[in-house]
Amino acid sequence: MSLLAISLLPILAPVPAATALTAVTTAARAATPTPPLIISLRTITPTVAVPRTPITITGSIRNSGTVSVASPVARALIAQRPLTSRQAVTDWATSTGVHTLYTERVADTPLGKTLAPGAVALFTLSIPANAISHRESFAVLPLLVDVIGTTSTGTQNLGDVHTFLPTLATIKAFEPLSIAWLVPLTLDPDPALHGMASPARTAAWTKAIGPGSRLDRLIQGTQDANVTWAIDPAILGPPQTPPAVDASATQPPPTPSASQPPTPGSAATPDPVTEVTAALAERLRAAAPRHTLWSLPYADPDLAALLPLTSTSRALTALISHPSTVEAAVGPARADIAWPVTGPLAAQTRARLRRAFASPGLAAVVTSAATITSHNGSASEASRKSSSGLPLLAYDELLSRTVAQTSARATGAITIQRFLADSMALLGERPGTRNRSVLVAEPRTFAGDPTVLRSLFAAVAKAPWLTPATTGQLLAASEKLTPEVPGNGKTGTSGTTTSPPASPTAKTTPDPLSPGSSPLTSDQLASIPGTLSAVAGIAGILGDSRLFAATWTDAQVQQLSARWRNHPEGLPAIDAATRAAISAVSRNVRVAPSSVNFFADRGVMQVTVVNDLAVPIHDVHLTLTPSQPRLRIERQPGPLKIGAKSRANVPLHVTSIAAGLVSVEAVLTTHNGTPLGQNSSVNVRVQPPATWIYWVLGALAALVLVLGTRRSLRRGSTRGSRPDAQEPSLDD
Repeated sequence: MSLLAISLLPILAPVPAATALTAVTTAARAATPTPPLIISLRTITPTVAVPRTPITITGSIRNSGTVSVASPVARALIAQRPLTSRQAVTDWATSTGVHTLYTERVADTPLGKTLAPGAVALFTLSIPANAISHRESFAVLPLLVDVIGTTSTGTQNLGDVHTFLPTLATIKAFEPLSIAWLVPLTLDPDPALHGMASPARTAAWTKAIGPGSRLDRLIQGTQDANVTWAIDPAILGPPQTPPAVDASATQPPPTPSASQPPTPGSAATPDPVTEVTAALAERLRAAAPRHTLWSLPYADPDLAALLPLTSTSRALTALISHPSTVEAAVGPARADIAWPVTGPLAAQTRARLRRAFASPGLAAVVTSAATITSHNGSASEASRKSSSGLPLLAYDELLSRTVAQTSARATGAITIQRFLADSMALLGERPGTRNRSVLVAEPRTFAGDPTVLRSLFAAVAKAPWLTPATTGQLLAASEKLTPEVPGNGKTGTSGTTTSPPASPTAKTTPDPLSPGSSPLTSDQLASIPGTLSAVAGIAGILGDSRLFAATWTDAQVQQLSARWRNHPEGLPAIDAATRAAISAVSRNVRVAPSSVNFFADRGVMQVTVVNDLAVPIHDVHLTLTPSQPRLRIERQPGPLKIGAKSRANVPLHVTSIAAGLVSVEAVLTTHNGTPLGQNSSVNVRVQPPATWIYWVLGALAALVLVLGTRRSLRRGSTRGSRPDAQEPSLDD
């Protein structure tokens, strides 16, 4: 189609540009089944078209069908009519089909005689410089790469890919946007990361932060870019030192990075996880000078879910005020910025957020620009200030969502072109306005491919309408603003509302910026204090109580994390592991069942307590309760101390009241009442002496006394027994 025909399109067919470009020839394609050809774009060089510079597109085509395609040809088509809005960019990116009426073929290349099923063909398309219009200072042109070929039904289009070609003219006629990046470094939602040292836990940590992990690839892709890293201190390793456990609220976690033995009380051995976490810390420390560092609260608690609940305020405050290990392990990091994973914050919730951040102080909140309905006329979109005076860092959802799709290398070139196109469309909303800024913030699940990310940062660095900025600069700009006036409608954070409805494509494609609902229910949270109390009780009897308490207290704290959204199965898994650890200790401390004969009014009987653990225990409390008043326990025994793989005979002072068989319930507990083992019974056959026994014993005693007296008297009648009797003299 000639340029003249294109110029007459608005007259011949007065259809809005976005609508015209998204018209899909579905009827023609649905009429005849075609073999599916998958087109992958590898590179578009350069990413931005400038005058007198040709464009080279490379890619591959795979025939994933069962029918051969004859005479396949790859083509590049460009619509000379630019996209003038961000919505038009979105519509073109999400539409399919060939638009022969509005596009002009600018390059093609044959792919051989046939493309057999399963075969892959590489292609290179060269677009001449004079085929690209530069009438505007800047413009976003729709670019389509398709394949036509011949099958049994004739020659037809067999596949296409929609992308973009941003263009720049020689004369600059815009004020650039400042762009800053925010990337979270957090743990994966894997419950196997939390527990006592074991091969399974070591494997989980290696998978989460070791070579080839999501975190490893994310660091690779961003370590050389001017990106703010928001680091969860939990990635630095499992804890070593437990906090003081308070049964009424979850407590702050222990200091990360430690070595733990595989079983309670075993000899201290180096934890293999330490080697992995130490390597990560060293890697982050080496890259820290090139980045702005933020420290998220330990375990990245789900602020949006926890703040509305008054029952969790103490736990949140403790977590947020707990000293971060990021600064010591990696480098200077600010911990005074809140970043809820979703939603606006209501006024009451925002007040609780300020109280929770009382220790570090709340400097700013990261939120979506789409949720803010108020504005003070400032030219900066990323730097905002709430009506209450709280600085806001507002990220752009569309750009952030596009970057979140960089996990697939096969679509990397398309993702980069869409980011450039969308940012240029954003520029076009107010091209002459100075000091505009945009923040790109990625979700906690961000898994960008290193190669794609590096290519994206390189393309952005070459885009003259985007200039680099830091989150620190955005925050400084926010602090200088005046509080905004709330907009109309239901407001939240200084006039916020919920995010706009998701696009139709979001119904079938997961939205990376929608983390799902929180699995933290009231019942789930209510069970945590009881579990913490049990952990503290069990730890209190062990010789290695520090390690046991640190490990399982931390496991409970980890349940408050935002990472469990979309992964609710992790919470019951952690609970089950914690209960199993408590039970493993508890069931190995028991009272040995026994039967005792007690034939006395009062005296001492013995109960045997067995410790089957490989470690000594202490501060074990034994409580015995007779089922009948035939037997009375005069005094309960004091705290017990039992050696490893040993047993202790516990003496009990008892009094028998009446004859009979008495079952004595024996209960073992820790210092805080946590039960140990299963309740046992000691059967005592009580047989106090009868009354006649006392008469018989009295009579016998009287008889013995009489006989003794009589014998004494008889001895007294002899001469030798008289006082005047003398020994005969030798003289006699």
